[in-house]
Amino acid sequence: MVRKVTAALADWFQSEQQSLPWRGIEDPYAIWLSEVMLQQTRVTTVIPYWHRFLEKYPDPKSLARAPLEQVLELWAGLGYYSRGRNLHAAACQIVNDHDGIFPRDPELIGKLPGIGEYTTAAICSIAYGEPLAVIDGNVERVLSRYLKIDGNPKSGTARKRIQQAADDALDQENPGDHNQALMDLGRSICTPRSPDCQRCPLASGCGARASGEPTRWPTRRQKRTTEQQWWAAAVVVCGDQVLVWIGDGELLAGHRGTPLARLSGSGLDADKMIGKEFKRLGLDGAELIGHADRFQHAITYRKLFIHPLVYRYQGEIPAGVETIPIDGGDRLPALHRKSIAAARELLLEVFR
Repeated sequence: MVRKVTAALADWFQSEQQSLPWRGIEDPYAIWLSEVMLQQTRVTTVIPYWHRFLEKYPDPKSLARAPLEQVLELWAGLGYYSRGRNLHAAACQIVNDHDGIFPRDPELIGKLPGIGEYTTAAICSIAYGEPLAVIDGNVERVLSRYLKIDGNPKSGTARKRIQQAADDALDQENPGDHNQALMDLGRSICTPRSPDCQRCPLASGCGARASGEPTRWPTRRQKRTTEQQWWAAAVVVCGDQVLVWIGDGELLAGHRGTPLARLSGSGLDADKMIGKEFKRLGLDGAELIGHADRFQHAITYRKLFIHPLVYRYQGEIPAGVETIPIDGGDRLPALHRKSIAAARELLLEVFR
C-alpha cells in the first residue's frame, strides 16, 4: 500500500515544489546549513540567514576559522543557539579530520556534532543521491496518517512502523527529491491542525482521511509544562555606548548581551541581584538610573518575565567587555535586543 506514495509524490513535487535557494544544488555544506537552520524554524526566516552565512562562510574552512562569538552573532535571531555552536564545532571537526572537505560517508557525517539520523539522511540523499529515508516531524505526521499508525511516533512500535514505511516508499532513483517532497507535503498540506486533504496527492489511499478524523494521528505527545522564570537585565550605558558581555550563565551562554540575573519572583530584589552580577563581572561604580518597562520572552519551555534596569557607567571598561551603539544591537539575541528597546526612553534621557 505504501508504495503508492512514491509515484504520487514524484508527480506532485514536480509541479508543486516550493522554490527555495538550496534546491537544485549539490554542495553538501550548503545543504547542511539549510537543514540545520530549518530545524524548528520557518522557511521564510531561514532564507536570509542562509544567504548571509554562505556569503560570510562559503565553506567549512572559513566557518571553522571564525571565532565562535562571531558565528553566534550572525546566528542571532534564529533561536535554539546550540545549533549554531554545533555548526561551528562540526566545521572544526571537518577541518581537523577531513582536511576541510565535507565527508561523503553517512557514518562519518553522523559523527559530526549536532548531526543525527535525520540530518545525515537529508544531506546524503540530496547531495549524494544515497537511498536513505528522511524522518522528521512532517514525515512522521504524513505516514502516521496515511497508515493510521497509533502510538508515539518517536519511539516503540510506532517509530519502527514509520521507519519501515519510509524505507518502503523511498524512491531509490531520486531519494533527495522524494525526501524533500514528503517533508514539503507535511509542511504545506498535511499540517498538524488543518490538513488540506482536498489538495493532497496521497488522499485516495490515506487511512486518516477515510476515517473522517485526519488530525487524530499522530498520537499527540504530552507537552512539557511551561516554566515561569523572572529575570533582571542590566542595560549599562557608557557615554553613547551600551556595554555588552559574553554570557556564561543559564541563559544565552556564549552570546554577547546585557548582564542577566535570576530572580526568585516578580521584581524581587532586581537591583540587588544585578549588583551581585556586577560584582562577579568586576564592574564597580555603575549608577542605577531607573527601571524600564517589563516584558515577556519565551525560550523553549520557559516563559521569562524580564525586568530591565538602566545604569550609567563612567569608569574604565573592564577587560573582555565590548561596547555597541544604542541602535547597533541588531545581531544580539532577541532577549537582549528587547531589553535595550525597553530601556530606550530612559536611555534617551541619558543621552540628552
